[in-house]
Amino acid sequence: MGWGRGNSYLVLDGDNSVLVDTGLKGSRNDLKAKLDELLGGGELSWLVLTHTHYDHVENAAWIKEHYNSQIILHRSEADYLKQGCSPLPTGTNPWAGLVGKIGRKITSLSDYELANPDILVDDKYQLTHHSYLMHTPGHTEGSISLIVDDEVALVGDAMFGVFWWSIFPPFADDVPLMKKSWGKLAKTGCKIYLPGHGTKNSQELLIKQCKKYRVF
Repeated sequence: MGWGRGNSYLVLDGDNSVLVDTGLKGSRNDLKAKLDELLGGGELSWLVLTHTHYDHVENAAWIKEHYNSQIILHRSEADYLKQGCSPLPTGTNPWAGLVGKIGRKITSLSDYELANPDILVDDKYQLTHHSYLMHTPGHTEGSISLIVDDEVALVGDAMFGVFWWSIFPPFADDVPLMKKSWGKLAKTGCKIYLPGHGTKNSQELLIKQCKKYRVF
């Protein structure tokens, strides 16, 4: 729902509707307006959380209550959502490392309204006839991506979409694991990769980055 600092995506598949990530609390009014328009006043089937960092989940509890939707996330991050707090990630460069270090000292930055998940996934989960969830760890232990029609992948922060020449995010807990996840995503054959921040990445760019970082 727009390209910018934090992206949410709505996937419509017949009678099913899937929202991927929720953005920050400050974006709630805009998110509601767009959901109401696209859903026609109906309910939301599922809310998929690619991971539980505050900038992706601050509206999760509200979405679940307001749209009667089920929350789906990876099993390894369920407790974070239940507690309403997820640790901030490690920086992948000196600047980001400093920001992350400061952020981890200000614990309120990682707090949000807690919510109870409904479906916990592991390595792969068939969501609809045309889409499935895949474990793509690295940015966080439980990062997941939604693969739609083997054409479009909604990848959360497994990739960055701010720079046209790079998909490397400024934050990741496990960089080698994240690179392996790029390889998994490349093997899906998807042509478009939609990140949590910035604009879409192409298959060509992903393959170039995989070769650059010796993923394959």
